[in-house]
Amino acid sequence: MIIHLPTRRQFVNRKEAKIYFGTAYYYKLEREKRDLLFTDNVQSATNEYCQTTSNKQDKQNK
Repeated sequence: MIIHLPTRRQFVNRKEAKIYFGTAYYYKLEREKRDLLFTDNVQSATNEYCQTTSNKQDKQNK
């Protein structure tokens, strides 16, 4: 789930958020990493998500 923090609007997936905001503005929000909150069950296209999941996997494997 994706939550737009200023408006508290919830989206089930990235597709819904892109339709609501427009693709260019949505990617801008995602790049800035401030107004969108991603829950654990949604994969983000940003590098931050990939880094956090790899860190979690590294901790679990130790």
